[in-house]
This record gives sequence, C-alpha cells and structure tokens, in this order.
Amino acid sequence: MVLNNFRYLLPKLTKGPVNLCVKYNISPNAISIIGFVVSSIAAIGFAFPSIFLYNYSPIASWFYWWWAGIPIFLFFFGGYIDVIDGSVARKTGKSSKFGAFLDSTLDRLSDAIIILGLMYGQLIFIWNENWNYLIGFMSLIIMLLISYTRSRAELEGVKMAGIGLMERGERYFVLVFGYVIEWAIFAIDTQYFEGSYSNSKWFFPVFFIIYTLLCLQTLLARIRWTYKWLNNKMPEKVAEILAKDAEKAKNAENTENTENTENAEK
Repeated sequence: MVLNNFRYLLPKLTKGPVNLCVKYNISPNAISIIGFVVSSIAAIGFAFPSIFLYNYSPIASWFYWWWAGIPIFLFFFGGYIDVIDGSVARKTGKSSKFGAFLDSTLDRLSDAIIILGLMYGQLIFIWNENWNYLIGFMSLIIMLLISYTRSRAELEGVKMAGIGLMERGERYFVLVFGYVIEWAIFAIDTQYFEGSYSNSKWFFPVFFIIYTLLCLQTLLARIRWTYKWLNNKMPEKVAEILAKDAEKAKNAENTENTENTENAEK
C-alpha cells in the first residue's frame, strides 16, 4: 500500500542490474530461481539465531557485530532480485505465462520458507515452543491467503493493487525493520548493559505478533474490497480505477513505441 507511492523509483534502482542481466543473457526464469535460492539461504540463517542474530564473538577484527546481518542482508537481497526478473522479461521480450507462474510460485515458497526458518529458530515466540509454531503457522496461512485472494479476485476482474497495509513489499521491509531493531537492542545491551536483554529477548516476538495482525488486516481488507467490487457497492470508485488503469496502459504503450523507434533508428 505505502510502497505503491514509490514504485516510480524502481526503474532507477534496478536499471544497472537489469542491464547487466540483459548484457549477459541471464533469463528471467533463472533470475527468479536465483532469488529463491538466496531467500532459502537467508531462511537457514534465521533458523539458527544462536549462530547469527545472537552471536557477537569477534569472528574477525573487521567483522565484529556484523555477523548477525548476514541473514537479513540475504533476505533483502533475495527480494531485490525478485524485482529484477520482471523488468528483464519486459526488456528482452521474454515475458511468458509460465515465467509469471514460476515467479509467483517461487514467491510463495520464499514467503513460506522464511517463516519456517523463523519458526525453527524459535524467534516468533521464544517463551513457548507450541505458541511459537502456532503463531508461525497462523502467520504463514494468512500470508499465503493474502496472495491467493489477490490472484483469485483479479481473475474476476477486481483491481487489487494497494489494498491492505501489508502487500509483499511492505512485508519485506517491515520484517527487515523488526529484525534489525532486535539486532540493535541485543548488540547495545551486550556492549553496554552486561547482556540483561539476553534473558528476555522480548522485542521480536511482540513485533511479530503485531506483524501478523497487520497481515490479517490486509487479508480482511482484500476480502471486503472484493465483496464490494463484485457486488457493485462502489460503482464510481470502480469506474475511476478502470479509467486510471486504461490511461496507464496507454502511456506505457506510447513509451514502448517510442523506445522501439529509437532502437530502430540506432
């Protein structure tokens, strides 16, 4: 929802890597698979917090305090790679129905494996293993349903972009934020307060419960939006959205035609 306001920045942020992939003929499907592999490695890091998140031994003099950042960096990098594949497909003319299917499927698998990693590492609810798995599975189901409701509703012609607080991009950034704050609290406590936080580690579990509730809000918002759209409860709003989409499609077509003309002249 929030990140939709900044989508215009994506071409600038991904231009270099996209051009690199095009130059070396890396296919969009290969990029999708690479992104999934990177996310899977990040999940392994999440699954072992005693090695990464809560480990501040000086592995190397220049690496002190940064060891914990490896899983979250890989998680963020996997998400960044996931943004690139679509741009490469459009730029090389290799967009395909199977490519879209593969990308969507790997996205769902990535979401699942990240939550499973957090569950295995008992980061979701450290005080009780049963609650850790219960909250984790509830969050996982809600996240998968968020994606399913959009896919199913859009088959019925419903425009779902921007509905709910926690679209996939927001889920990425919010989870990164929560992990980094947990990391920072533990690091500061270890350095300056003799490690008293190690006995509680309360921030990330509280954060994750709030995170799950925000995901639930998104699911419910999408169900409500679909109900109103399909039952003609907001005809003026629907007409406005369809008109904007038609205008965007026309502008995109004009831009593509201009680029093709320029390339032909070269």
